[in-house]
Amino acid sequence: MSIPQLKDLRERTPFRPFRLHLTSGATVPVASSDHLLFSPNRRLLVPFRPSDGVWVIDPTEAAAAVLDTPRKAARK
Repeated sequence: MSIPQLKDLRERTPFRPFRLHLTSGATVPVASSDHLLFSPNRRLLVPFRPSDGVWVIDPTEAAAAVLDTPRKAARK
């Protein structure tokens, strides 16, 4: 995936959580727009883990992004 494609996902309104699928087979969740940063030179992606910590990823390793299925509101 390209940096512009990833930025579009991060900046869409309203934001929808998504998962990055890497060429290694790993899956990286992106829970909010605040959970994904790009290095100034655009050579690194920095997604934050849900329980603290970060991944540092070469953007060429991002093979696909899949939007999470929206949850339905609880019925009252």
